[in-house]
Amino acid sequence: MRDEAETVAVPILIMTLLAATLALFDLNLLVFDGLNQVFRVLPDGFWANVTILGDSLVSLTLLSVLALRYPQLLAAGLLAGLIATGITRPLKLWVAMDRPMVTLGEHVHFIGSLELHNFSFPSGHTTAAFVLAGVITLVTQHKRLGMGFFGLALLVGASRMAVGAHWPMDVAAGAAFGWLSAWAGWKLASHWTSTATLAGQRLLAGLFLLFALMLFRLDTYYPQAFALQILIAVSATLAMLTYSWRIWCKSGV
Repeated sequence: MRDEAETVAVPILIMTLLAATLALFDLNLLVFDGLNQVFRVLPDGFWANVTILGDSLVSLTLLSVLALRYPQLLAAGLLAGLIATGITRPLKLWVAMDRPMVTLGEHVHFIGSLELHNFSFPSGHTTAAFVLAGVITLVTQHKRLGMGFFGLALLVGASRMAVGAHWPMDVAAGAAFGWLSAWAGWKLASHWTSTATLAGQRLLAGLFLLFALMLFRLDTYYPQAFALQILIAVSATLAMLTYSWRIWCKSGV
């Protein structure tokens, strides 16, 4: 129980303190400007490929690939995603923080086919990436796998500044909200007994298969990452078809 509390609370506390520090000491613009320029040493295509991994649909679809071994990921990931959406969407409207492009204009090194002018706080991509990392860590209890996805989530957070879409405070808050949502989704899923039934498993399999198919048509606004997007969509579709077949065979149909 203590290990669980530390696993969940420590990352949330660190990211919350970081976001608060950036806000209280008015460091948002300074840190963003420095990182946005430093990250230019890496190709735009690299950051585009990293940043799409934080798209909500991409993150959910990635869970499908691991669900063959860890089917509990589907229910936990779905619930965590819904919780994260319920937190971040209202906050964007309530805080109403302008994007870097609005504040700094052409000074921002921007990557992508769509200039973002809607509100920025918190970063939805970072939230989704940390939902993915948190759910995988908590469900699988596999330390190396969890650390790998945690590192990937940090990279997604960095990418949101590299592509010019978010302030550092947005990213830090998104990480905290994502990790919190992952824990909440994991806890709720452990009490959601209907997902353990064949009907529940079929429903989840069908839903995640739909997510995978939707990914083929998704416009991420990062055309450099289209090949990776299709690779994930194909892998997830095959994984969910295999998973669905296993469920139907289990039912004797």
